[in-house]
Amino acid sequence: MPLPRPINPSYTLGVLTIASTLSYLDRQILGLLAEPLRQDLHLADLQIGLLQGFTFAIVLATAGLLLGRWVDTGNRVRIAAVGIALWSIMTAACGFAGSFGALLLCRTGVALGEAALTPAAYSLISDLFPTRRRGLAISIYSTGAFIGAGLSLVLAATLLHELSSAGNVFVLPGMQHIWQMVFVFIGLPGIAVALWAASLKEPRKHSGATPGPIPGTVEIRAYFLDNRVELASLYFCLAFAATQAYSYSAWVPTVLIRTFHMPPIAVGFSLGPLFIASSVSGLIFGAILGDGLVRRGFAAARPILMCGAALIAALFTAAMPFASTLNAALVLIAIATFLSTIIVANGPPALQDITPSRMRGISSAVGILIVTLVGMGVGPTLVGFLSQDMLGAPSKIGVALSVVSTAALIVSSALALVAIFNYKLEPDNTAARAA
Repeated sequence: MPLPRPINPSYTLGVLTIASTLSYLDRQILGLLAEPLRQDLHLADLQIGLLQGFTFAIVLATAGLLLGRWVDTGNRVRIAAVGIALWSIMTAACGFAGSFGALLLCRTGVALGEAALTPAAYSLISDLFPTRRRGLAISIYSTGAFIGAGLSLVLAATLLHELSSAGNVFVLPGMQHIWQMVFVFIGLPGIAVALWAASLKEPRKHSGATPGPIPGTVEIRAYFLDNRVELASLYFCLAFAATQAYSYSAWVPTVLIRTFHMPPIAVGFSLGPLFIASSVSGLIFGAILGDGLVRRGFAAARPILMCGAALIAALFTAAMPFASTLNAALVLIAIATFLSTIIVANGPPALQDITPSRMRGISSAVGILIVTLVGMGVGPTLVGFLSQDMLGAPSKIGVALSVVSTAALIVSSALALVAIFNYKLEPDNTAARAA
């Protein structure tokens, strides 16, 4: 009987990172298309915020919670592959939407598909990489989110330019606007990525962990209750940091368009590379620093880094409305993004380090539920609400973005401080630290 083919952790990580990139590419494409959509479908800022924020977040979070339990008991590779296929098809379907209701329905499908990926990916990565390498591995996976968000700006700008130049050559039946074709071109390649992900090998659960049965509901509830302060502080620290990140992804393009009168194509080519460079460098720097400190015995290094990064980042988000030139605004955006991604680099591995291996799927799903509802659900929608109903002027979108982002980062820093004083590694992970 032939031996089973060994799993290459780096190869699996690479495929998952590409899937993560595609996920955020499809999710954030709406950021650059917000103005054309608003004009062609006669949408208000609050409706744009709902499409990018609250409604999308509700579906993503609730579906993720259900799928998290499935991840702990089912085939994680298949779960991820089906999710990739679903969100890709529904992204392409956005191109056929002719109303707010139709677009909302398609975005719901995108959220359902994307809810499958991260719980499965975190669980797979945590099985394939030991604690001392886990932070970097999860951060490499997380780079996909920021590369995808940046690429969404660049690709959307490129497609808007090329399709506009080509006239009606590429317009499919039933389509009247260039942005509709952008959705189709962005969505369809995901089918190939779904097939690629389906070819991955499911690792034996849960390598390096203490053997035992999958924990039941009573055990899971007991674990969460016993560790409620530690878990809640980390979950909500990440959630409020995500409020800033999602608000920036959703509204910074619009801020540049309205404040500095940049055309969408120019915004995409300027902002896309900036987002990618600042976020990826922040992730890698934060992960290497966090892993290095944990390896040297600083068990609470990750929440300490999260606390400091959030507090310093708040200074730069607060300053953004006072930028008098485009270059000054871009510098402030880049620094805030770099610092906020240090939080992202250390938050998920911190949670994985304190969670028993057989509860990682449900723990990740609970984290995603909270992060999504607070970060994605509240952030972009609240910015749109402040701009439209409180400040009363579309030109004040930059002030609204700054208020929401700065307040969220200050709260995130305070919660990380709580986590520092309650942080303790899971025994399995403590033993594996030097593995």
